[in-house]
Amino acid sequence: MVAKVAVSSANYAIDKPYDYKVPEKLKDKVKAGVRVTVPFSRGNRRAEGVVLALAESKGDIPLKSIDKVLDESPILTESQIKLALWLRERFFCTVYDAFRAMLPAGLWFKTEYSYRLQDNLHREAALEKSRSMAFGNEIIGILSDFGGEARLQDIKNTLHGAEITDSLKKLIKAGILIEIAEESRRVKDKTVGEAQLLIPAEEALVLAAQKRKRSPMQAEVLELLASIGCALTREISYFTGASPQVLRNMEKAGLISIDRREVYRRPEPAEAGKIEISELTDQQQAAFEGLKELLKSAPAAALLYGVTGSGKTAVYIRLIDEVLAAGRSALVLVPEIALTPQLVSTFTGFFGDRVAVLHSSLSMGERYDEWKRIKAGMAGVVVGTRSAVFAPLENLGLIVIDEEQEHTYKSENNPRYHARDVAKYRCVQSGALLLLSSATPSVESMHSAKTGKYSLFTLDSRYNQSALPEVIIVDMKKELRQGNGSTISSVLCAEIEKNLQNGEQTILFINRR
Repeated sequence: MVAKVAVSSANYAIDKPYDYKVPEKLKDKVKAGVRVTVPFSRGNRRAEGVVLALAESKGDIPLKSIDKVLDESPILTESQIKLALWLRERFFCTVYDAFRAMLPAGLWFKTEYSYRLQDNLHREAALEKSRSMAFGNEIIGILSDFGGEARLQDIKNTLHGAEITDSLKKLIKAGILIEIAEESRRVKDKTVGEAQLLIPAEEALVLAAQKRKRSPMQAEVLELLASIGCALTREISYFTGASPQVLRNMEKAGLISIDRREVYRRPEPAEAGKIEISELTDQQQAAFEGLKELLKSAPAAALLYGVTGSGKTAVYIRLIDEVLAAGRSALVLVPEIALTPQLVSTFTGFFGDRVAVLHSSLSMGERYDEWKRIKAGMAGVVVGTRSAVFAPLENLGLIVIDEEQEHTYKSENNPRYHARDVAKYRCVQSGALLLLSSATPSVESMHSAKTGKYSLFTLDSRYNQSALPEVIIVDMKKELRQGNGSTISSVLCAEIEKNLQNGEQTILFINRR
């Protein structure tokens, strides 16, 4: 078998799927969507890669072999691989850069290099062979001090940060050193210990009475587990005062078993409680009915043009409810992190634990665990900022982009994608509805709606008929002709004076950060 691999070390000019031979021992592990390490370039430098596809070997072309498989199961689906290939063509990035944008940082590996003397090579012989090389004897000495093997960072620290890359390469080429590369994931899975009673409850109570004087802690643990059967080790320690060593001793004695269970690190949403879906106004109902019809004929795109406070969120919730009822998933994008907690609180009130959150203010562990929950199908609704557009939702039915005109949906880092473009691609691939929403839509979105490319739905009155704020537009050229050369118009000056006299406050926004 031959694996088509996207290699991390390839820049855009040479970015293409590279063919690697699949060794017999890795045949069952190498699948499309897993990460591997491969030798790359003339120097066969170890590089990370993602398997894009597998194919039968053609002819006797000599190929380099895959070194190691890093993932137990594929982290990327076929649709995500296709999305990465599309990102490369659309936004001029490498396939690997696209994967990096799509996956949480906690999922990536960091490689640590260490070095040791070649087998059967004594220290004296190594010193003799490395005498003419820069830093050769120093590196051999450091390895000896560290017991024969040392990490690259330890060698550099001992040599006070000296540049030793070329020296290490020469020592390896001369057959003096062996380089060892170890990959470790940036974020580990979080697990908790769970203790379970292995003997009958009646026997545990009798044993607890016998141990009351000799081992009071063990007696407490036996009585607790006799009443509840199993509990987390940290809870047992809290309620009984038993140390981890006490629990380990009980496990060795065959009284209890301790297993590790994975738990998810989750951001705490604001308290909202269970919220009931309120009745929609006539305008909201008309927009909802129209969008509901589009859901049936998706892929489709629509613009919800609603003034501030018109109740666009209520329409989102009704639509998401329809999508979830049909066994599909939904994605809601917001332009900035500050808006996320409020929306998450509202959505959690309606949909409970089915809501997942993705944004850059989460810790690396929280973001990684939320990604795992989404991938496992435990969350059907995802709320997040720009990068959440890559959430691994299956059977996607709806993507909502709130305040779609905001510039924050455009990435400033490589790949320089626009979340709206990626959302369009995903909707076409999944047969989903794309709903753009704003009180001030972008020119291109409004043009698409006016020309029939998007469906247009309008909410021009506020919920509960509350009044819109008055907006006054002042012609500053007219002010200049009247002799006012300042940046504050006479109208604004009069309004500020009025507020000061009434003991009220004024906020002025300027077009600078």
